[in-house]
Amino acid sequence: MKHEVIEIPVISEAIRKLGAPTSALTRVGGLIYTCGMPPIDLKTGDIVKGDIAVQARASLDALSFTLRHAGTSLDNVFKSLVFLTDNNFAADLNAIYREYFPSSFPARSCVAVKPWAHFDIEIECIATID
Repeated sequence: MKHEVIEIPVISEAIRKLGAPTSALTRVGGLIYTCGMPPIDLKTGDIVKGDIAVQARASLDALSFTLRHAGTSLDNVFKSLVFLTDNNFAADLNAIYREYFPSSFPARSCVAVKPWAHFDIEIECIATID
């Protein structure tokens, strides 16, 4: 099955500034696959600085924006993968995560990774199209 790359200017440009050779999202059949979404400021495309709660909100806002651009939403996310630079961030992440997924949690994996230079979290997901 062929995939369709969907570019989202502010997101795609921000990811390219980081040097990542990836697209913001890809559509395959009735599914949307996002790249790992760092904490991106949706107005400037810059990386959001701050504690893990601030960064988690920015990553989830960027993810939500990206999904809406593709014709879907966080409500249709059924799988997510969260990368954290420190397992001690999990409790703060969970509190923020509950705000964005209040009624139905997608299946989620959370992986600790070596620290990135500019941020502490990245979130990717798979969603169905509305």
